[in-house]
Amino acid sequence: MTEEESDMLVRAPDLIRIIESSILTFQMFIKMDKKKKKSRNLFGGQGQNQMATPLQQVQSSLDKRKVKLKELWKRRKGGKKNEWPATQEEVELLLGLIDVKVMGRVLRMVKISKEQLFWSEEKMKKLDFVSAKLQRDPSPILFPC
Repeated sequence: MTEEESDMLVRAPDLIRIIESSILTFQMFIKMDKKKKKSRNLFGGQGQNQMATPLQQVQSSLDKRKVKLKELWKRRKGGKKNEWPATQEEVELLLGLIDVKVMGRVLRMVKISKEQLFWSEEKMKKLDFVSAKLQRDPSPILFPC
């Protein structure tokens, strides 16, 4: 291995710190994205129908999960705001909060397709609460373009 190649290598602990830092930076970015919620009917009409639209149902479910996640996050012991969580449970909570923020941002898009709404529903199903603990399925779901 040449000296130039060895300079380009990244050690595993360094890579982990880079990834952790990137996740925390992304969390701060989406935390700052404070746009107002817009209520809209996907399938036309002026809301005369009292039945909730699919978008409203997904938004309602997302809001409930967001409240539960925030409660769990506040209950955790110690930890600084911009510091990587100490336990695996705290990491799952952090990633769950990021998931909720991303889904909320998707649901606030000006135009949202049925595929994107379906993506949000599927992503939300991966966040479950069992006996006051988050169970998060980490397998990724690619966002439809």
